[in-house]
Amino acid sequence: MKFNGSFNYRPAGNATVDPTTGFLDDGADSAFVKGCECQIDVTIPAKTIIGTDGQTYTYTYDVFIPKYFRGELAKGDTVQLVGADGREIETITVKGVDTLNRKYIEIWG
Repeated sequence: MKFNGSFNYRPAGNATVDPTTGFLDDGADSAFVKGCECQIDVTIPAKTIIGTDGQTYTYTYDVFIPKYFRGELAKGDTVQLVGADGREIETITVKGVDTLNRKYIEIWG
């Protein structure tokens, strides 16, 4: 696997209710957790897949993370993609996680 970037992530469970508005706060004040290097593939136009539940998912970023990554990623988590030059590429919401491959973890969003 050839790495062309890295990522930081914030679990979806960090959302709280703003007491003044009553709306969910997506945790914008909470810091991202440092991930590791990864391979980031961009698909234009966006890919569309049909999940096992029959729902249609559209995504642009396919991210391959080495198996030695010890964090946990789940649907709904926020992931900040960072290019090899250190600049932020995009912040995505994880739409799917595949851990069945022996060499890498795949997320898309």
